[in-house]
Amino acid sequence: MCAGSALRQECGQQYREEYRRCLEREFRRGRAGACSDPSFGERLRQRLGPEPALLGALQEDGPALLARGLRGRPDPGPALRGLAGAFRLLELAAVNLYLFPWRREFGTVQTFSGAYVHSLRPALPEADLVRSFGRLGYEQRDPHRLAITRLPPGPELVAAACGFFACRLECEILVEVVHRLRPRQLRPEELLEARQLAGDVEACVEMLQQQGAASDCGDGADLYQEMPASPEDTGGEDAATLALWRDRGSPRGARDVPRRGWDCCGDSGCGQEPVPSTGNPKPDTSSSSRLFLEQELGRASSPLSALAMGSGSSQVPGEAQDLPSAAPQEAPELPCYQLHSCLRRGVLPSYCCTTCQQLHAGACAAGQACRSRHHGQELRSERQQRLWLQRTEVDMLLADSSGPWS
Repeated sequence: MCAGSALRQECGQQYREEYRRCLEREFRRGRAGACSDPSFGERLRQRLGPEPALLGALQEDGPALLARGLRGRPDPGPALRGLAGAFRLLELAAVNLYLFPWRREFGTVQTFSGAYVHSLRPALPEADLVRSFGRLGYEQRDPHRLAITRLPPGPELVAAACGFFACRLECEILVEVVHRLRPRQLRPEELLEARQLAGDVEACVEMLQQQGAASDCGDGADLYQEMPASPEDTGGEDAATLALWRDRGSPRGARDVPRRGWDCCGDSGCGQEPVPSTGNPKPDTSSSSRLFLEQELGRASSPLSALAMGSGSSQVPGEAQDLPSAAPQEAPELPCYQLHSCLRRGVLPSYCCTTCQQLHAGACAAGQACRSRHHGQELRSERQQRLWLQRTEVDMLLADSSGPWS
């Protein structure tokens, strides 16, 4: 266990102990239920804000529960409020068992009850609910009932209750981010990614604002923006791309990245196998890579697609066909991109910095610095990531090549 992880675990244990004291103090005052101490809640929120990894120390599957609860939700705002209510009910179930282990009514959870049907089930997948109640000693006896089979020790119940409380606070933090960015509607995955990378609310809001501005400013990254979903996308471009990987005989499968890494792009022994040509018995790697990019970019129907391929690309529909021979040389030269050292073989890029002209992995510190200081775009889908990887592969290959494109 690394030092940072060990420190978070120790910090998590301190918060669990403080949470227990809050429960027992409220119980002595005649109040029993989910934690309602505003001072403790604010202290934990202040610590959780800039350190989202603390959630995993307090609730091991907390980040995964949030991600699955938000999956497929078009607007994360209402979904987060529903998740906060669900986590409060789970916290209350753990607190009831800790404070009143002898009460028989807490020994069974009816899955047809109003709270379960209207608050828990709409917020979390059924499998996650069963696992969460399983931490409290419940097992599913039949489709309509969860029952206690083994009451966990008090410290385990306190730890579970504190974890659900932390999940509730995390939902409130994310709701604040969503509210600050209105009327922009965020996708859940970009919200969670920004939260993990940026930390507190201010930095998270700033990162998402910069990403939104970068996607709107048209600073040269439009060639590889993700295309809207359509029936053609499902069976056309992606299928053709995956077929190309398969046709090249990669034993790693269609969804893996090509074999060739950047460190061996000039080595014929480990390079990517080119597409053979009947007129050229010795295939040329740069030509085959360019052919792939022509096929991909040709589908984008963008005027910049032809520029990306240079003088040999097909002409854009609607342009004059009798351009002088010097016209291709007068076209503006597109930037040459490179892979940052954080990207190793088998890793797809998640961010493209158009200022540095580099691709970065998600956890790269230099990439995070680029997000805050430079222009760029998040590469959200696998197709977009692979297309950028292929484009950069061609750029670097041509930069190392001494001859012109064939």
